[in-house]
Amino acid sequence: MPPYHADMSTAKKQVDNVDSTRARLAGAEAEYRRALTEDYITRLIRDDAIVEAHRAGLSSREISEIVGDIGQPNVVRARRRAATRREMIPGGLLSPADSVRESGLSPSDFVGAVREGRIVAVELEGGVRAFRPEDVKKIAARSTARTRSKRAATA
Repeated sequence: MPPYHADMSTAKKQVDNVDSTRARLAGAEAEYRRALTEDYITRLIRDDAIVEAHRAGLSSREISEIVGDIGQPNVVRARRRAATRREMIPGGLLSPADSVRESGLSPSDFVGAVREGRIVAVELEGGVRAFRPEDVKKIAARSTARTRSKRAATA
């Protein structure tokens, strides 16, 4: 076997290794961005739920007990953060909190739909995420149809 053949084989392995490494990096980056999107959306939904709970009459102490991972001062901060958030959502798009309300889904079901890719956020400037109203309506319709079929199956 000529010596250049061994060199070509080694070069091909190096290229394959670089390609494999590049693919792993791209996959890891995609998962990281997806997790950031989910964390961002989840945080906005939770902050909004804290505001709604406060408006409904729950105390910061009670909210802190329910939320569990934040103390009363952080409940107050979350409430302020949600109340003062001035994200620029262009007309025709819905914020994550508005999307949950419009969908009729629970926050958990909505975030689950995001994680499963059944609804995809639109990334805007500054890392802001929003949803298309038509996508929210579709996810709500699918959820309603799924609930009806579960009821029919158990009846």
